[in-house]
Amino acid sequence: MMFGGVVPGQKFTMDKHIHCRTKFEKGQRGDEDFYTWQAATKLKQATEIAVICQKGQKSASDPTPNQDNFFVHHVGAITMYGVCDGHGPFGHLVSFRLVQTIPYFLTKSEHFAKNWELALQEAFAKAQEDLENFCREQNINIEASGAAGSCLVLEEQTVHIAFIGDARIMLGSWNRRDSRMIFCTKDHKPELPEEKARLEAEGSEVREVDEGSWRIYLKGSNFPGLTMSRAFGDTACAGISRDPEYHKFLMQPNDQWYAIVASDGIWEFIEGEECCSLTSKKLRLKGPRETVEFITTASRKRWAHVCGDYCDDITAVLIQWNTTPPEGGTNNHMMSVRQFQPPSS
Repeated sequence: MMFGGVVPGQKFTMDKHIHCRTKFEKGQRGDEDFYTWQAATKLKQATEIAVICQKGQKSASDPTPNQDNFFVHHVGAITMYGVCDGHGPFGHLVSFRLVQTIPYFLTKSEHFAKNWELALQEAFAKAQEDLENFCREQNINIEASGAAGSCLVLEEQTVHIAFIGDARIMLGSWNRRDSRMIFCTKDHKPELPEEKARLEAEGSEVREVDEGSWRIYLKGSNFPGLTMSRAFGDTACAGISRDPEYHKFLMQPNDQWYAIVASDGIWEFIEGEECCSLTSKKLRLKGPRETVEFITTASRKRWAHVCGDYCDDITAVLIQWNTTPPEGGTNNHMMSVRQFQPPSS
């Protein structure tokens, strides 16, 4: 299992500190760690994964931690990928807890590898319950702190997707003759009719604060002003849901598909279709590491153009299926990640 740590004093664009609990073979390429393992799937070729998790900034001198986090968890023939995008005063602690508990509760579910929709629903619910208990014990107030969460599971040749909030998952094809977006999740926003109805039925208020910008408040107050209708944490407002939206897709053994699981730092100014058009050819020619760096840089440039010094934290997990890595092998999985290096004193 691999997930990101919490490191104080990080600066803009610094990489996340990585916790890696695995016996997989580790290698080094320049400033990157890479891990390889075997996993029996029904796909004809190998899988390559690249991860970026970098701090944003709220101003030119921003001391706040990176509130994004991610996990990659492998069990037998099953690999799970997830991103949690924290928000609020303790969002970094919320996401740090979730990237450990979501895969844990998923693997412990009686529905694991039997009914993925039920297993993912159960894991999200138990992760929320654990988060509330943990924060109560540690005296951490999460009334206005929480996280969006997305999880992708590959078993054999089926992709399972579950998410809450605005950490999107895009599924696409990198095939030269069939380059296209297959699917992209849609954010859970409070202005959506079903979401708004649930929130108001539970006693929360949904208000349009600017044109096209809606927030959730306690009735009669200006607190907390949440922008998503489903999220972990965020215990102040009734009606905030932790029930994930679920989708599944069947890959054929030779399909050259890929997925990007990413925080809102990627998606704020780049929609799924554009992301696919920017990345599919790049992925085919340059591979996942250069591609994930490219889309991260493109997103950061959009932030700079629109918001000046402000830039959200950016996390992206890119999974490329049916590729031929240098190591070869049908069932090979290879993941590259750049490890945080503390500044020299």
